[in-house]
Amino acid sequence: MGEILINQKSLKTAREWKRHKIQDGSNVYRILPPFGDVEVHDNYPYRKWSVAWLIDPKKGSRMPFATPLTDGDEACPVKEYQDALREYIEGRKAMLKAEGMTDLDIKDALKSLHEVQWNVKVQHMYAYNACDKSGNVGLLEIKSTAHKAMKKMMSEYITKYGQDPTSLGSDIKEDSGVWFNIKKDGVGKNTEYSVGFATISSKDNDGELVFKNDRTPLPNAVVEGYNQLGYDLNSVYRRKTYSELKDILAYNLSLIAEDCPEAVLPGFDEFTSVTEQEPTKEQRNDEVITKSTRKFVLNLDDDEDTGPSTVDSNDDVRNVASSDMDDIKNFADSILGD
Repeated sequence: MGEILINQKSLKTAREWKRHKIQDGSNVYRILPPFGDVEVHDNYPYRKWSVAWLIDPKKGSRMPFATPLTDGDEACPVKEYQDALREYIEGRKAMLKAEGMTDLDIKDALKSLHEVQWNVKVQHMYAYNACDKSGNVGLLEIKSTAHKAMKKMMSEYITKYGQDPTSLGSDIKEDSGVWFNIKKDGVGKNTEYSVGFATISSKDNDGELVFKNDRTPLPNAVVEGYNQLGYDLNSVYRRKTYSELKDILAYNLSLIAEDCPEAVLPGFDEFTSVTEQEPTKEQRNDEVITKSTRKFVLNLDDDEDTGPSTVDSNDDVRNVASSDMDDIKNFADSILGD
């Protein structure tokens, strides 16, 4: 009988999802390798999700819904409302300013609309498999700014060491991943994120402190059990069709109208009674998780990049490590496609 490689817990109807939460200050994680079938996931170490947080008509609580933008569709009712509301607010602002109202008074007059604008929008999230210093494997979701910084640091690591930054290995001469430090500062709209390598210190022969990138090993349980611990990044959220999401948006606007009727714009004012349908098999979060494939060329492209990677899937990074620095830099640039 062959070895069972799937995570059997994922077959249960209610799998517990472990999510890492970015706290204020430093957050140290190891990004783990692409998980699942390389041909399906294209060796991406992350999955981009376009998510709208709305009140679920069935449950009455605020929940994340994956919009059609996630899978490359251009039409999304929440994005359409977001764009229309932004245009309406700008028009109102210009009109109030022309009437002689001060900036402070304009801000106060548009406060309710801005609150709606903040709450009803599409957010782009990037989901990674990651391990914290305690050996806990879970989903790490970061926004666009931190994601771009993460890709930059991964490129820098490939350039400097010629190794896969997401590797489960810890042989610093041949094949080792690295710990990243994600820093969060500020609150609300003023939150800022930065990404760098986590560092460890030691004393040199003169007693001076020397700081090195942290490439200490992952726990053995993570290395040996990743096939059981990783998550299928393609099933993090439940997808909604344009029609389903439009009904959910309409329900939310009917609630918003009670406090801010001005936010219900023409074209978005037909409220419906929404009854959620049972999710299809493809929409459920309990999809079977397949085994990890550890064939490195790491793909870091996304739809904000200029083009696809030109690296052949049969290339091995250790072949590049023996080349000169220009060749290594070209190799990293070809992976990023930026």
